Amino acid sequence: MLFAFFLYLIELLLSPASNTQISFLIIILILFGVPHGALDLYIDQHLHKTDTKQNIFLLKYLANIVLYAAIWYFFPVLALIIFIAITAFHFGEIDWMGKTSTLQHKSVYTLLGFAWILFLLTKNVNFALDIFLTMGRSAIKKDFLVELANRIYPYTLLTIGVLHLMLFIFKKYFFQKEANFYYSLLQTILLICFVLFMPLWISFTFYFGFWHSLLSFDKIRISFNIPNSFNGWKGLLFKAAPFSIMAWFGFAYITFLTLNSKDSSGIFTLLFISLSVLALPHLQVFTKLKLKEQ
Repeated sequence: MLFAFFLYLIELLLSPASNTQISFLIIILILFGVPHGALDLYIDQHLHKTDTKQNIFLLKYLANIVLYAAIWYFFPVLALIIFIAITAFHFGEIDWMGKTSTLQHKSVYTLLGFAWILFLLTKNVNFALDIFLTMGRSAIKKDFLVELANRIYPYTLLTIGVLHLMLFIFKKYFFQKEANFYYSLLQTILLICFVLFMPLWISFTFYFGFWHSLLSFDKIRISFNIPNSFNGWKGLLFKAAPFSIMAWFGFAYITFLTLNSKDSSGIFTLLFISLSVLALPHLQVFTKLKLKEQ
């Protein structure tokens, strides 16, 4: 919430342009988003209590990245749909405070994640369209998508509300403790209020860069039995450092190539795709961590 207040003050006092907001988003995603995914190898070793499968793990991880990158190249619209689907599931499970043992539990938090993503996009559709149309190489007219987003937007909020009403009615089935439902409800209300008053890229910066990444870090910390202290967090960051540095060099190289090309307008699109191809194998690893804890 402190990060949210900080970003609110930036928007209130400086009113940064869209390009500035996007640059800030990229920086935060690279600094916070990448490191929480850079712990995937350690998560896998922790789950199997051995490092004998390290080579197999890395081969599978890289194969998933290459396969998804190929889908982005040959079938960009399909790749974007896949990304939204896996993001809905992943963000839903991170924000979820209830039980995760049944298909019904997973379905509900996936729907919540999907409704939340659509809410973010449709609320600020004009900011997002240029990038998504570029990624999809789509021939669909912008006016059509704007009209579609304006129609969907109210239903995203309605869906979030209806799902929480259902969770209220069936609290005992979905939550270990009744209080967790009210914490979840308060969390959702605060997040919605922030997004309603903030532009898209600042909303993304807070939710994707700070909220999601730090909650994921904390879940990993708990799983590793690392103390919630300065030294504990420092040790966790050191674990993430090697693969984070490798990813940062990769992003720097992509940026260099793009800025030195004839058309540098696609830099954010390329960085977004780069992050998305890391998201698929990350989801596969992180979901095992969550299931293991349950």
